[in-house]
Amino acid sequence: MDWKAFFTKHTLGCLAGGFAIGLVVCAIGAGMMSFSGSVAFCGSCHAMKGEAASFAKSTHSKQDCVECHLPHDNMAIYMIEKGRTGMVDTYHAVLRDYPARIDLSAGGEKTVNGNCLRCHEKTMSGVHMAVGVDKDTGADCLKCHSRIAHGSNHLEGGIKVE
Repeated sequence: MDWKAFFTKHTLGCLAGGFAIGLVVCAIGAGMMSFSGSVAFCGSCHAMKGEAASFAKSTHSKQDCVECHLPHDNMAIYMIEKGRTGMVDTYHAVLRDYPARIDLSAGGEKTVNGNCLRCHEKTMSGVHMAVGVDKDTGADCLKCHSRIAHGSNHLEGGIKVE
């Protein structure tokens, strides 16, 4: 088949077809990105079942995991961190070496604290600690509120704050 002649004759159709295929690929990618940050996806891993179960009982249960556990400063850093943490989780899932209690890393704590302040900025502006200003807690929300989303153990849900 003479591809050059085909594309010359059907240029508009080929462009429209390519555009339609691009839209479908983008829609599928966006759907996969959204689902891969959900509690349903994260909780499907054996090691995260306890975290998902305790989170389901918390006040924050309507949020997706990525709302707290990934940085939201810019899309590039978000995507890099999503890939990195996904690979770490996959690595541990394949080796089946997750600890009985999963703790946040220092970088994870910084991300979660930043996201607490991102979502609760208006609340924090009315109290003694302004957003981004280190006061008595060092702007560390987890110092006092670490059990809000997951409770203190796998069997306990997060603390209800209504």
